[in-house]
Amino acid sequence: MNQANHSQEDARGVPVSSCQPESLDDYETALLQFHSYFGDPTETLAQTLENDPEFVMGHIFVASALLMMTERQYLPTIKQHIETAEALASKANARERQLTLAARQWMEGAWDLAGLTWDQVLMDHPRDAMALQLGHLTDFYRGDCFNLRDRVCRVMTGWDKTVPGYSYILGMQAFGFEECNQYDKAELVAMTALEMQRRDPWAIHALAHVYEMQGRFDEGQSMYHEREEDWAPDNGFAFHNWWHLALYHIEHEDFDAALELYDEQILPEDSDVSLQMLDASALLWRLHLQGIDVASRWHRIADLWTRKTDCENGYYAFNDLHAVIALVGSGNPEAANAVLAAVEAAARDNPGVTRMMAQDVGIATCRAIIDFGQQRYAEVIQQLLPIRTLAHRFGGSHAQRDILTQTLIESALRCDQHGLATNLISERRLHKPFTPLTQRFASRLAS
Repeated sequence: MNQANHSQEDARGVPVSSCQPESLDDYETALLQFHSYFGDPTETLAQTLENDPEFVMGHIFVASALLMMTERQYLPTIKQHIETAEALASKANARERQLTLAARQWMEGAWDLAGLTWDQVLMDHPRDAMALQLGHLTDFYRGDCFNLRDRVCRVMTGWDKTVPGYSYILGMQAFGFEECNQYDKAELVAMTALEMQRRDPWAIHALAHVYEMQGRFDEGQSMYHEREEDWAPDNGFAFHNWWHLALYHIEHEDFDAALELYDEQILPEDSDVSLQMLDASALLWRLHLQGIDVASRWHRIADLWTRKTDCENGYYAFNDLHAVIALVGSGNPEAANAVLAAVEAAARDNPGVTRMMAQDVGIATCRAIIDFGQQRYAEVIQQLLPIRTLAHRFGGSHAQRDILTQTLIESALRCDQHGLATNLISERRLHKPFTPLTQRFASRLAS
C-alpha cells in the first residue's frame, strides 16, 4: 500500500496525503495567511518543506501562491515546486494531482484551463479553501466577473459558520457580487463576513468597491478609518486598501490627501511587487489627468518598473499597461515603446490566455497611453473607445479599469470632441452623480 492511501484531513475535512503532523499544522497557518494577507504563506512553508520534503501540499501551495503574484520572475521557483509535486505523484492523492495539474496549466499560460481544473477539484471537495481562492484570484486576473461570483456560489452548500475559514469565503463571495454589480448583496455578505472576522482585508476591500461604484465616498472613508486597526498594520494587502482610500480623496478633489497616502502608505519605500507598483502608477495617472504635478514621483516609480522590464515585459498585459503609464508619466517614451513592443510580441507568441489579453486589450491600451503622452488625444480615443467595454478581458476590477474611462474623458475634453465627452460624463453621472470629480468633469465641459 503506497502513502497516498494513508490519508489525513485538513481542518475542513479535505484529504491530504501522508505527511508529518506538524506539516499539516503549518499548512493551516499558511492557509490563514493566504486568506488574510497577514504573513507570508510561502515563507511559512519553506521551513516546512526543508523538514518534510515529500509534503506534496506544501509544494503545491508554494507554487500556486507564487503564481498569483503574476510575475515572470517567480517562474523558476514555481517550476521547481511543480516538478517536485509531479515527481511525488505516486504518493499524492487524486485531489493533489489535480491541483498540481492546475498549477502547471497556469504556469504554461492556460489560465482558463487551470480555472476549470480547480472547479473539478471543488466538485469533489467544496471545502478546499485553497483551490477556491486560487480559482477566485484567477477569475479576477482574467476579468471573469461571473465566475468570480459563481465559483464561490457553487460551493456554498458545503460551507457554514461551523467550518473554519467560512468568513473568508463570504468575503470572496461579496467581491464576486460587487463585480457583477449586485451591490446590495455584496454589501450584505461583506458585512456578514466582517461580523464573523473583523480582520478580513478582502471583505473590507469588497465593501470598499461597493462604496466606490455607488459613489458613497464619505461612507468609504469612514469605514476605512474606523477599521484601520483591522486591515492596515502588518498586512500584505494594505497598500491596495490605502489605494482605495486615496481614490475617495480624488473623488472629493482632495488631491493633497491622496498624495499624502501615496507617499506614506501606498509606496512609502521602493518595492519590486508588481501589484503594489501598478497601484502606485494608476494613482499618479489619475492625479496627472487632473493637472496635479506629480513629476518627482513619476521618476521613482518609472525606475522601479525599468528594473523589471527585461524580465516582466510581455508577461501579463495588465501589468504592462501600468509600466507604460509610469514610463510615459516620467517622460520616457522610448522605454514605453519598448514595453509596447513586448506586448505586441506577446500578442503573437505568448501561450494561452495571456496572448489574447495582449492582443485584445493590451496593445490598444498601451498605445493610447503613449499617444496621450504625446498629446495625440484623437488617437487616444481611436485606441480606447472600441475596447473600453472589452477591457475586462485583461483583468482587473471595474474600479481599476475606470482609469481608461477617465483617460477617454480627458482626451475628449482636450481635443474638443464634446459629443463624446458629454456622453461619457453623462454615463459617469448615472453611477456617481454627487461626487466633486464628476462635477469637475462636467464644469470643464460646460466651460
